[in-house]
Parts: sequence; structure tokens; C-alpha cells
Amino acid sequence: MKILKIDNKLNEITVLTESLDDLWHLEKVVDTGDIVFGKTDRKIKPSKEGEKTIRQTIFVELSVEKVSFQEFSENLKIGGVIVGGKPIEFIELKAHQSIDVGIGEKIKFRKKQLKQWQIERLKKAEKESASAKLLVILMDDESSELAFINQFSINKKAKISSGKQGKRFEEKKSDYFKKILDKINLLSPKKILLAGPGFTKDNFKKFLDEKALKIPILVEVVNSIGETGFRELLSQGKLNKIEKEIQLTKETQLIEELVESLPKNKAEYGVFEVSEAITNGLVAKVIVSETFLMENREKTEKIMDLAEKMKCSVNIISSKNPQEKTIYNFGGITAILHYKKK
Repeated sequence: MKILKIDNKLNEITVLTESLDDLWHLEKVVDTGDIVFGKTDRKIKPSKEGEKTIRQTIFVELSVEKVSFQEFSENLKIGGVIVGGKPIEFIELKAHQSIDVGIGEKIKFRKKQLKQWQIERLKKAEKESASAKLLVILMDDESSELAFINQFSINKKAKISSGKQGKRFEEKKSDYFKKILDKINLLSPKKILLAGPGFTKDNFKKFLDEKALKIPILVEVVNSIGETGFRELLSQGKLNKIEKEIQLTKETQLIEELVESLPKNKAEYGVFEVSEAITNGLVAKVIVSETFLMENREKTEKIMDLAEKMKCSVNIISSKNPQEKTIYNFGGITAILHYKKK
């Protein structure tokens, strides 16, 4: 996701979607009553008998009634009532209309109140998107190619030879791996995908683990390196899989931190208990079940707004995470405290 504009005066946000996950995040941020600006096709009935119905592209402003993420058709469907738009002659005010937002499309929406946790959610999606410095290293025992990659482009940065001659790779492996590591440090990626045929990528992963590199690293099998390998990553939806795995790992670590804090009296759970703890300045992190949020949006958002005012970190655990039910079973809202309860 790319955030194109945040207008705090008008409470408007404009974003460009880059992945299915972006559409899913938007489903959670766009509310009933928001105004969404977008284009759609609308059937225009003829003004005279005998004339054909025409399909006209129009730009509409919708007062949102329903938002639905259509994962299988890869779009976000927003339904509502037309409150404005152009060309004026084709706009039927108060008529029901829907907008389909797909990957690679721009969407603007205006909210009654622009909440910080919603902005942070979109910024998190932007930061964690496939375009946010994902370094792909396509490698085998002869060479490796490093490139920043997203769903729309491949930005190649380096090609490194192992210097392999015959059966001498084991002798050269350490130098080969060190050259790649040096290049990684220069490029400063946010995350790394090691891909390729054979076991060289797995051995390099062990090498990086020994160096305690503090960057999320995933490994993926592809049949080739070079252009064919990059195309395989792009064409088979593997980038989306990688992003989901990285996000699930971060959320799972947060849940584990909560579970470890409970027996130490450094955690709280339940709507009333967490709200009280926030008010008393005890909370460092608020952790919310997305399912609970969507089921109890009004009261949950009040607590999240309070947490923001008290400078607490607000974290929403995705309903796609199998461990989200841990937070849900603890009352839907939990908190990690600054220090032990008395």
C-alpha cells in the first residue's frame, strides 16, 4: 500500500492498493457513514423509447453502507448511497451504487473522525507491504542475484559469483556467503527472501542465523535463478504468502509476550479491566482481537481512542492469525503493563 495523502483538516485519506492484504486492511478501516470517492460503471436508462441502455463510467461520492473484501475475486466492494459525483447529468442522488476497488487502484475516503489507530494501521500496511524493502536473493552454488522486488517491479542491485570451480565450492562457500552478507548490510532491507533450487539457500540461512542478523528471513523454493526465478515468484502469488507469514510471526510474538506477562502480573484483560489500567497510566501495549473489534466496534474503539490519548501502543491481531482466538478468549481486549500490578 502507498499512502498518497492524509488530510487531517478534511479527515480524508487517499491510498494506492498494491496487494490483497491492502484491500483487507481497508475493509477494517472504512466505516459505515464514511464518504468514499471512486469511479464505477452505471447503466443509464434511455430518455426516449426505443433507445438503447448505455453503460457510462461515472465518478461518485458514496455514503458507505457496507464494505466487503472479496478475496476470491480480488476486490473490495463498497456499497452505499450516491451523495455526489460527475458528470452531473448521469448522477442519480440517493440511488444505491457500489464501487469495486482492485489491486493497483486509488481510493479516497472521508471520515467523520480520523482516528490515529486507523492511520497507524494503514501506515503499518504500507510499511509491511511487498514494496517495503523486500530483498530477494536468488541463489545457487554458482551465483546469486539480489533485487528489491514487489508485485509491479524488480529493482536489481547486485550479482555475486561464488567462484566455484569443479568440486571446490566448500572451500569458497564462506567467502561467497560473506560477500552476500556485506551487500545485505549495504542495502539495509526490511526483510529478506532467500530463493532458489537446491540447498545453498538453506545453508546461507544457517549462516545468517549464526550471524544473528536482525531481519525477518524466509526461504522459498524456485526452480531457477535469474529472470526465470523472479518471474516464478511474481506469477505464483508467493509474495503475498511471504508477507502474510512475516505479519503472522510478528503478531504471534506479541501474543507470546502477553501470555508470558500474565503469570508475572504484568498483563490485564477484559474491557473494564483494560480500560481502568489505561486510565491509570499502567499500560504499555494494548492488544485487540480483530474479531472482537468488528463485533463490538463502538465500545472497542472508545478504548483504543483512550489508549492513543495515553500514548499506549495499539495492536490489532488479525482474524487470519490462528492464535487470534487467544486474545478473543481473554475478553477480546488485553494489555501488557509497564510494570507488575500491586
